[in-house]
Amino acid sequence: MNINCQNDKPQFKILTEKKIEDLYSAALQVLERTGTAIECQEAINLLGDAGVDISDPLKVKIPSKLVEKAITDAPGVIPIYNRDGEPAMVLDGKSGSHFGAQVDSMNYLDPYTQKRRPFEVQDIIDHIRITDALENVEWFFTCPGYSVVPGVIAEKLSVLQCVLNSTKPMVAEILTVPGLRGMIDTCAMIAGGEDQLRKKPFFIGSAEPVTPLFQGKEAMEKGLICAEKGIPHVVYGMPMLGATVPATLAGCIVIGLAEVLAELVVLQLKNPGTPVICGSLPSVMDMKTTIFSFGAPEMSLMVGAVTEIYHHLGLPSFGTGGCSDAAIVGAQAGIETTYQAMISSFTGADLVHDVGIIYHDQMVSPELTVLVNEILGMVNVATRGIEVSPETLALDLIEKKGPKGSYISEPHTFRHFKDFWMPELFDRSFEPSKSPGNCEDLVRQKTIDILENHEPKPLEAQMVAELKKLEKSWFDQEGLKYEYPKAGK
Repeated sequence: MNINCQNDKPQFKILTEKKIEDLYSAALQVLERTGTAIECQEAINLLGDAGVDISDPLKVKIPSKLVEKAITDAPGVIPIYNRDGEPAMVLDGKSGSHFGAQVDSMNYLDPYTQKRRPFEVQDIIDHIRITDALENVEWFFTCPGYSVVPGVIAEKLSVLQCVLNSTKPMVAEILTVPGLRGMIDTCAMIAGGEDQLRKKPFFIGSAEPVTPLFQGKEAMEKGLICAEKGIPHVVYGMPMLGATVPATLAGCIVIGLAEVLAELVVLQLKNPGTPVICGSLPSVMDMKTTIFSFGAPEMSLMVGAVTEIYHHLGLPSFGTGGCSDAAIVGAQAGIETTYQAMISSFTGADLVHDVGIIYHDQMVSPELTVLVNEILGMVNVATRGIEVSPETLALDLIEKKGPKGSYISEPHTFRHFKDFWMPELFDRSFEPSKSPGNCEDLVRQKTIDILENHEPKPLEAQMVAELKKLEKSWFDQEGLKYEYPKAGK
């Protein structure tokens, strides 16, 4: 008897093909009829040269044919490398999800004291080192909201600390155009020049349209610089249901799509084939608190839906997961991050950011990053699916052992038991008295153990010295003493 086996991964769909087409068509209609406001003159000129009516920059109406051409021109496969020029991941809508931790924020949940405090530069270094040690968190997202140094230094400093303390690639939240140029200079030094950085990118830029339907000057300029240099670039908005977009999931998705597609058109006009990762971080306005919720189930549902639309269009996608509205790492944080990780992984979002964010994006928790790493290990079991083959069906072995047989001493068991996922932070003790501790305690212990013992792969000493000179020049330009100030000083 021959058995034909298929090893397809599990499939999970939020949208039908018709819903995808309806949402995409609605976004095209918004761009053609309503239009988008654009502040950047270069972007306006590019659209004008392409035949778009640019007489009213507050309502630039982009024809569907330009959107469709941009989608055709944009690459569907984007390889990403690490700091050492080695392959790190492929963004193609097929190779699975890659989760990234946010390394900085306004506040820090200290794993030693369990108290919230303002973010400092040492906290960035510590969180990068922690993430460097976690196998399921593959890249960094910088979002420099800390105030110990001016923003134009902070945005470059976060990128610098990523390359000094890990080999993993990064996506940078860019505050200013000069800041972006400094980031590119930093990464190009390590890569061996801008050409090498373009060929083997470990730095990815990002910019956000302003919802609803507004392309800001600096946001578009940052995208155009990345397009000019051929550097991968993330474009994503943050629509807020009931506040900046209609209070319906479909209406929110349509505006988010229209905003990103408008920028995609401009970037492809600038440099056809420029690598762009498209996304959206839509969520609800909590009507009790007015916060932009980072734990709402609707957020993950819409992110998953947008992922399916971009993959339908053949574009890599940018997702969100591993974050929470909770103020502490406890049951709420565990539930919210698991829900997000499942949906992002099952819909196949290529880059999934925001691991470690807590307290509705006001704080970063290294412990949450460690916990999500464990959760992702569990989720990976589900996304791998079940292999069905003559080896895994084990029919000959079943026949050999027969009824009442034992498999524990079989070579087949020895070959396969190592495939089982083994928890590190969840308790499976046979006796409560032998329990290593509750999950929260184990998360804290692992976090502190990494902080005190993990040593990331260093850069060569000469390169570190050159980067430190570059860093000092940033402080000199701002007339500041070259040091990492403490919060409140």
